[in-house]
Amino acid sequence: MMFLLIGILGGLFFWVTDPKYGPEVHNASVDAKAARQGGCAQVHLPTGRMCTLRHAHAGSCEFSSAGEADAVLAEHKAAQHW
Repeated sequence: MMFLLIGILGGLFFWVTDPKYGPEVHNASVDAKAARQGGCAQVHLPTGRMCTLRHAHAGSCEFSSAGEADAVLAEHKAAQHW
């Protein structure tokens, strides 16, 4: 298995096994399942709401409640063909 050096975090190197999934997938404020589907998946920790826009989108996040986040993410994917 090939490893990819992503960068330096706190002075330590960190690695991922698949370049498709960057360090944001290993971040506590990112929903890993939604990130693997191509979503921004940034979680607003005080409320638990998640951004349902595409990964690396321009502008501010668009947060949806945890209960409706999966459905809204699917709608964005279908409408934007990603």
